[in-house]
Parts: sequence; C-alpha cells; structure tokens
Amino acid sequence: MGEDPHTATLTGLLSERAQGSPDREFLRFGDDSWTFAEIDSWTSRLAHRLIEVDGVQAGDRVAIMLPNVVHWPVVWLSALKAGAVAVPVNSSYKRADLTFLLRDSGARVVFTDHERAGLLKEVTEAEAELADLRIVDVAADGSAPFPATAPAVRPTAETLANLQYTSGTTGFPKACMLTHDYWVRLGWTCAALTGLGSDDVLLTAQPFSYMDPQWNTALALTIGAPLVVLPRFSASGFFADVRRHRATFFYVLGSMPTLLFKQPPSPDDLDNQVRLVLCSGVPVGIHAQLEERWGAPWREIYGMTESGVDLFSSVDDVDAVGSGSLGLPAPTKQVRVVDPQGADVPDGEPGELIVSGKPLMLGYWNRPEDTAKVLRDGWLHTGDVVVRRPDGGIQLVGRIKDMVRRGGENIASAEVEAALERDDVVLATAVVAEPDETFGEEVKAYVQLAAGVAADRTTAARIVERAGRQLARFKVPRYVEFVTDFPRTPSERVSKPALKARAATEPGVSFDLGARRRTDGTPATPSTSADFLGIDLVRGVAVLTLRRPEKLNALDVATRLRLASAVREAGTGENVRGIVLTGEGRAFSAGEDLRSVPTSYAEVRTAVESFHDITRAIVQTRVPVVAAVNGLAVGGASEITLCCDARIGTPATEYYQPENGRGITISNASSLLLTRLVRNHAMRMVLGSPRIGAEEALRIGLLDEIVAPGELVDRAIDLIFEWTPENNTTALHLALLRPRLDEIEQAFAREDVAAQRAWESGVFSAGIDGFWTAKGAGK
Repeated sequence: MGEDPHTATLTGLLSERAQGSPDREFLRFGDDSWTFAEIDSWTSRLAHRLIEVDGVQAGDRVAIMLPNVVHWPVVWLSALKAGAVAVPVNSSYKRADLTFLLRDSGARVVFTDHERAGLLKEVTEAEAELADLRIVDVAADGSAPFPATAPAVRPTAETLANLQYTSGTTGFPKACMLTHDYWVRLGWTCAALTGLGSDDVLLTAQPFSYMDPQWNTALALTIGAPLVVLPRFSASGFFADVRRHRATFFYVLGSMPTLLFKQPPSPDDLDNQVRLVLCSGVPVGIHAQLEERWGAPWREIYGMTESGVDLFSSVDDVDAVGSGSLGLPAPTKQVRVVDPQGADVPDGEPGELIVSGKPLMLGYWNRPEDTAKVLRDGWLHTGDVVVRRPDGGIQLVGRIKDMVRRGGENIASAEVEAALERDDVVLATAVVAEPDETFGEEVKAYVQLAAGVAADRTTAARIVERAGRQLARFKVPRYVEFVTDFPRTPSERVSKPALKARAATEPGVSFDLGARRRTDGTPATPSTSADFLGIDLVRGVAVLTLRRPEKLNALDVATRLRLASAVREAGTGENVRGIVLTGEGRAFSAGEDLRSVPTSYAEVRTAVESFHDITRAIVQTRVPVVAAVNGLAVGGASEITLCCDARIGTPATEYYQPENGRGITISNASSLLLTRLVRNHAMRMVLGSPRIGAEEALRIGLLDEIVAPGELVDRAIDLIFEWTPENNTTALHLALLRPRLDEIEQAFAREDVAAQRAWESGVFSAGIDGFWTAKGAGK
C-alpha cells in the first residue's frame, strides 16, 4: 500500500482522473452515465457558482438534501472544490430532524429538489436562525455560464470535507468532522484490501446521504472504475440490476443480506459478474449459503462513521465464512479490547473495542465534551463489546451504546423518546432495541401514560402515529409496552437493563403494531411484509406484486401499510413514470386476511384504516397507477383496484365484494368509486354481492381491457407509457380526473361508523365465523 495515498484530496483525485482518463465512465444512474471529465467540468462550474453567486467561502457549510440522483455527488464534489464543507441530509427527514440538522450545522446553502423545497421553505420561514439559508433547486443549478476549470481554492489533506451526521452513542445526532484525507485514505485502504481495479464495476443501493455511497465514490476515484448508483435498495430487483449493469462489487449491511436471501431462488442466481461482496453484520447461519447461491466471496468489514474501516476479513480467509468474525485490523489501524478502566482484557473475554490509526474523524462538530468522551489518548472508543478469538479475529458480542440498529440504520433512543414525550398523554418513555429476524433489531417503546388514558391498542397507535410525524419512518417504534413506572438509577435515570428484566417476568400491556394474529387471537410470528410484496422496476415503471399466492394474496395490516408506503415512494414521479399493481398466482388478492382476526374494535379500526391508507396513497400520486388484475379481487382488494386509474384483466379476472352479505363492513368508499365507474351497476355489486366475471366486468366498465395472462403486466406498462409522453402534464390531469380526496374521506368516515356498529352488534364476528364454518363444510 505504501505509507500514504499519493493524492491528498478528493478533488485532486477527480482532477487526475479527468486528465488521465477523461472519457472513462465515472458515474451511472439508471440509463445515464457521466465520464470523469464531464463530472470534473460540471463540478468546477458549480463551484464557481457557489463562490460567485451564493457567496460561499472556505469553511462554509453546504447542505445536500436529495435522493439518489447524479446531482448528489456533483454537489458534494462542487462544494469541496469551493473549499466548503458538505452536510449530507437524509432525504426522508421531516421537519424536526431537518430543523435540528440545519441549525446545528450552520449551513448557508442547501441543494434540494422540487419535492423537498416546500418543506425547506417552511423550516426557514419558521426558524429565525435559518432565515438567510439559500435554497437551490438542482433542476436549475445555474452552473452553465461559469468556467469549466476549478476555482483557485486549493484544499489540503486536513481541510474539512464533511459534517457527517451520525446518531453516535447517546442523544441527538452528532456531526463527525471528516477531512479530505479521511475520504481519500478510506478509498485507498479499501482498494488495497479488495484488490479492485479499473476493470471493475462498483454498485451501491444505499441513500447517498449515508457513508456507503460516498466511500464507494472515493473508491471509484481511487481505482478509476465506474460507480453504478441505484435509486434505492429493492431485494426483489437487486440482482437483476447487478446483472444488467455487470457489477463486479457491491456492499450490503444490516437486513440487506437476509432480505436478499429470502427472495425466491432463480436459475439466474449464478448469472452475474460479481467477484466480491463486502458486508457488515452478515448473518452467520446463511453466510456460506449466500456465497454458494451467488457464487462470490462475501467478506465482513467493520467500521464506524468516526473511523472509516477498522477490521476486514480477507478474500483468502475462507475460515471466516460463517464464523461470526469481524476480521483482523486493517493495515492502517491498531485495535485493543479493554475493560471499563482501559486495561487490556485476555483473549476470549469481552471488552470494549477501541481503535487508533488513520482514517479517523477530527471530532464531533461543536461538541468538545462528546469528543473527549469518545477520543481518549488517540484511541476511539467504539462502544461495541467484542472478544478476541484464538486466531486474532474480533467477534462482536453486543453494544454499550443506547442505540437501536434497524436494518442498517442507527437510531438514537433519546431522539425517539423526545418525539414520543411531546405527546400530552405521555408522561415518560424509554426506547430499547427488540431483536428481529429480518431487520436485526426493531424499535420498542416503554410508555408511561398520563392518568385516565386507556392503555389500549388505539392509544398505542395514536401515540406512535403522532411521533411518526416528527421522525423518519425507520425510527418509528413497532412495539409499545405500557408501564405504570420506571426502575431508576441513583441519578434518577431510567435503568433500561432493569426495565427489560422486569418486562421479561412481569410484562405490561404490550402491542405489536406490525404483527399478524392467528385465528385464536394469540400473537403470531411478526409479519415480514417485505416477503409478501415484490417491488420491481420494469422499463422505468414500478411493478408492485402481492406475493402470497398460497393464501390467494390475502392482506394483513403490515402488508397493507408496506404497500401504501411503496405507492407513496414511487408515486412522487421522481424515479418512475408509473405504478402497476398486480398479484402472484391465481388471485389479485382475497382481501382481508381472515386469519388475522381482530380481537377489539381498535384492531378493526386499524385494519380498516390500513385499507384506507392505500386508497389515499394511490389517489395522491403524481403518476398513473394501473391495476393488472390477474385473477380474483375480493372485498378491500377489489376496492384497491377501483381507485386505480385503469384496470386491465385476464379471462380469469373476477370481482367479488361479499361484505354486505357477511356483515363484515360496509364499503362506502367502494360505493363511491363504483358509482363513478359503473353507474347503476354499483347498487347490485355492493348490496347483492354477485361475482362479476371478466367479460361482464369489461361490458359494464369495471375493466378497461382483457388480455392474455402472459401479456398482462406488459400491457399495463405500455398503457402507462401512452399516458406519460415526454414533456407531459399527466400529473395535472390526474388531479382533475380522479375522485376528490375529501369525498373519499367522507366515505371513509361513514365506513368507520358502520364498521363500529357491525363490531358492537356482533355481526362482524358472526360474518367471519360464518366464513370459516362454510369453508370447513367445503362450500
């Protein structure tokens, strides 16, 4: 490796690549790509704009709030060329997170897109400290008139490059101060450890505001290889993208390996060019199977935002597969395992992992006390408890930190607690990690309620919903347990170990807001809604497929919420031109999963509301939504198709709305939507509950077309292309042509009243019992 990288700055690396191999591909987003020379010129022009238009001076902070688009790395590198410090912002942040980060960083300029500009404007108008913050829409970045040569600013290895926010060990997010040397050395170290070169193709799917795409960019600049950036991680479509782009390397962490492994095996699994996968937290039990299935080494790498890469399992170390080892120290790092007094512990005994060497952060921005706690005598205290194995490798045991790590996301308990405790009905909370098979850990909140507030599911859901308006989705608690008080330390802090120990022997009233239930009402295995919903990108269209064919794609609450979320994510039009909803097997969906039987009206309301949520999501999208109705569409699933902009079926398509006949609920929203589509036929469909086959559905206007089963999804995609020509005004027309949301909300309100009456009268339960009785009799 040598003693040090030959180039000291990221901008210097880009300049070298632009001069030495100007026409080589550097960045690829979707079907578009840019060479090293193109990115070098663009970033130089934008750096001039920052200096001459925005008045950015050396050391000023430039925030970036964007999804995975090419403008993200362009703004990053442009800010560095201007001598500024980049401040990555999670593009899913809501007002509370965003306000804190912008105030804490002291950003002068923020680059964003049209979708997020409104939120930023609200924040700047509400916060006097942010009144002078300049908001730049990347759609018109204003760089074109400026010179394509870099400004005279010359950063050095020690020049601050990023304020990279991380949840740290406790409290609200802290910004790690990362220099040019940090990034250059991180790319240089990873290049040496992996043996990657200019013939490789790197691929990343994580949000660019996180560390991983950024160090992948540094790696690409180091070795002169292209970096492919996916819009987001999709387990169902990930390896199709790996094959399409002929990627040879990628990095995954958290729940990503598990979600990939849970995808159905395919004959194409070994059809890829991958020669190395790096991962953090790969599940020991499936490590060898991951390698066998996709035919490449998967090797563990360990590090933190504060320290870059610390531990690494080499490609040649086959004994590390499935061992749980995090590997050996990287050549530029030294590690120790110490007790609370800082003394080294013997091999095999647990202690805290501490590291030194390069790269390493300078400290936490404006937090000297926090810096002093973590950086002591040149050693970074990671907060992770490990043991040193006989072979010298390091194995993780647990964490000292008060953190939840959900699917690769670091979540500070204190931040979630603060959001929960803003609710008037909450006296105090304590947030902890709950083990989870898919995500590694889930967020659990212990909640002490104000006097007189009912400790029921409705209250739990309401508290979590309110907190969710302030938090990113991944931070919202899944589990809520109500307690009457908290065990406390002598300093009056909540003792979370004592709290969890007490909950194990004397649990309070608990709710899993994402679990299915068996027919006897007892909790079942937590719902892994990701398993039941496939999300694929086909010709620029998001195809959302219900994948539970053995249950006729019956929907539980968790799957419905996941579907609504996926519709909203795709519905912005930012990365797709339309959405297709379909099912796997012989049914679009059998509607409500009647094995998830509600045990209270609060659960009935939650179930009904989750169907409402899908309707809201669909009618508020900015892109066309087409239902590809491959078979039976029952009840609430039928209603999902009705709020789509078109319905295409096959000869096997059949509509059935049995609610009125069973007394389960009254589909007021269906009544409203059906009347728009089929006029007088709506009355008999809702009140008479007939089965409507494909031909009749086409005749009365319930279906727009009937095609062969093998052509269904392709035809739905073709229709979206017809409706979204270049320079179109589709979004405007959709808002005019669709039913008004206030009308639908009125229908929902009537349905809620009817559902409550059905529950309280016993008709709801009787309808479900009648269904199971008839099913048992073979009817």
